[in-house]
Amino acid sequence: MKKTIEDAKKLPDLPGVYLMKDREDEVIYIGKAASLQERVSQYFRDQESLKNRVLVRNIEDFEYIVTENEVEALVLESNLIKEHLPRYNVRLRDDKAYPFIKITNEEYPRICIARRREHDGSQYFGPYPSSRAVREMIRMASSFGVRRCKKRLPCPPCLNYHIKQCAAPCIREVTKEEYLDIIKNVTDFLKGKRSQMIRSLSEEMKRLSEKQEYEKAAHIRDQISALRDLSEKQRVSTQGKKEQDVIGFAVSENTASLQIFHVSMGKLKGRDTFSLNTAGSDNNEVLTSFIKQYYQDTPPPEEIIIPLEIRDEAISKWLGDKESMLKTPGNRIEKGLMNLAVENARMLLRMVSEDSGKNEALIELQKALMLPVLPSVIEAFDISNISGSEATGSLVVFEKGEPDKKNYRRFRIKTVQGADDFAMMAEVVTRAFARRKEEGKRMPDLILIDGGKGQLKAALLALRGLGLNLNTAALAKEFEHIFLPDRDAPVILPGNSSALKLLQKIRDEAHRFALGYHRKLRGKKLRESELDRIFGIGEKKKRALLRYFGSVEELKRAGFSEIEKVPGISKKDAERVHAYFHDNRKNHS
Repeated sequence: MKKTIEDAKKLPDLPGVYLMKDREDEVIYIGKAASLQERVSQYFRDQESLKNRVLVRNIEDFEYIVTENEVEALVLESNLIKEHLPRYNVRLRDDKAYPFIKITNEEYPRICIARRREHDGSQYFGPYPSSRAVREMIRMASSFGVRRCKKRLPCPPCLNYHIKQCAAPCIREVTKEEYLDIIKNVTDFLKGKRSQMIRSLSEEMKRLSEKQEYEKAAHIRDQISALRDLSEKQRVSTQGKKEQDVIGFAVSENTASLQIFHVSMGKLKGRDTFSLNTAGSDNNEVLTSFIKQYYQDTPPPEEIIIPLEIRDEAISKWLGDKESMLKTPGNRIEKGLMNLAVENARMLLRMVSEDSGKNEALIELQKALMLPVLPSVIEAFDISNISGSEATGSLVVFEKGEPDKKNYRRFRIKTVQGADDFAMMAEVVTRAFARRKEEGKRMPDLILIDGGKGQLKAALLALRGLGLNLNTAALAKEFEHIFLPDRDAPVILPGNSSALKLLQKIRDEAHRFALGYHRKLRGKKLRESELDRIFGIGEKKKRALLRYFGSVEELKRAGFSEIEKVPGISKKDAERVHAYFHDNRKNHS
């Protein structure tokens, strides 16, 4: 039975996480609450948010998990969102693209890079936006003595031992307890417990020195030095000794783009970009959801500068436990960095929106033409001729909605006499795909023919003659109808259809490319035929005349004395050329 507000009022007045489900029993939204009863009941009251109105219409059931406090609920909420990927939650995309630092679950753990979390008992830290930073952190961690090799222990020591980058548990240079202490120091550092570690190690070094265990004290001294070095390499500070991240973002419909600027002494040292599915959430929810997901696995800096105040006190407490805090820009430098981050986020959002629009056109086209695959690569053919004279064909290629000009091809019709567009189309299609088939190269997702049923039929016959069965369509210019094989009725898309606009763009580009080549050949033929008729003017003298005057039209307007000045042209040649053009003009007037 569908849940109502009465069911929500029966929930406990305790902190926890709630999971909304649809009629298919799929989790569609996950949230956390200081009071499950109060928060879930709010969904069934009047909703101003369109997203929440749509969400409530789809709620068939809900579950809940009670937690000790709201901060614990926040952590659980983030973990469950990553597991279920609910439709109406804000979700950070491409999480698996960023590297983790992994400390393995072995008797003598080792440290390495991982590209995804696995349920293998290992400890994972991250994801980190920079692979270079991860490699540097692992290199520095090795100076504590953590092993990196994959060898089965015991075994002979590797190079890392000889360059003092490994404590060598492989040859029992260190006891198991001592090695696990090293692992604890490294994990504490990766968790952000830096100052406490240095204090603890300093006390241990002092104690060992007092006991005159100088070798062990020196080893701990080296660990403290490495720890401080690593801390300095990671430190991002502004106006003093604070680490800061500056987060700017921009939202449009169901997409958000975010920029995190890492700064030092008020200067930009690096940045990371992210995209979010917002599911219609407001700006406050977008920002809070991102912060929860990003800093769940990434150690936060001392200060996170955000463009607007967050109303969720649980986040502030959660970050406080990680020795971090949220704040809005407080000085001129921070405001300048925030403005820069927001502007970059807007630019990224425009790029994402443009790519999304192209994808939407391709998705719409796939549905309209009932194609088995998304037509990411579309190749279009066109024929250009006047009464069969100097006929040409063109092939243009579009990938993901954009022209791929390096793969454009043009054809001079060789086998067809007269104005037979259908035969010309068959020739061009055959020539375009014959060699490609032999070489096993990639075929297009869709072939677009400029024309109607006749041109489409000719192209299909050519493809079948090559033993190819490719998705093919024709776009007729008169009514912009789309013809498909084995269908009498055309596909008619509305004039504002993004799929139709894309096809028109591709068809027009094929027409432009074919027409340009056709004009070039006609012009060349015209020039050649005019000068070939003049007795005594061979190839060398033709080139000299055209080089001097630039075109046949300019040569026609030239006087005898001007023609005689051309290098390589004699007086008799000049008389013949001048007489040819001017006598012909008189005869035609």
